[in-house]
Amino acid sequence: MFKAISHGLFGLALLTTPFTVLYAVSPQTPPLPGEGVGVDITQPAEKVLRAGGWELHIWYRAKGSRSEGQHGVLYQHGQIVKASSVGEEVETALGKMRYYGNEPRVLWEPSGWHFADKSLIKPSSTSP
Repeated sequence: MFKAISHGLFGLALLTTPFTVLYAVSPQTPPLPGEGVGVDITQPAEKVLRAGGWELHIWYRAKGSRSEGQHGVLYQHGQIVKASSVGEEVETALGKMRYYGNEPRVLWEPSGWHFADKSLIKPSSTSP
């Protein structure tokens, strides 16, 4: 959001206000940087789905809110599956998986690996 309002003459005027400067230093929403966007993938996954040597590890962004999103890391026989491009699909024992990229356009979009059929991506409230 800060980048969007800092362009153009209108954005330059906003940069001089104390509110905007405070916003730039202390944003209200979580940052979305790089691998594991908005989640800490160094911590154990909050949900793991397993079938036939495949595992999908899932972390949640804004868990329990209307903006909840998920980041998935796919493993085959204990090895991380790396995608060559956004939109790549792989048939697994879990079902067809799609790579959504590391940076969702909005928090509630999936990132990383997840089901190609988005209707199979369930909110955390339906998880055990």
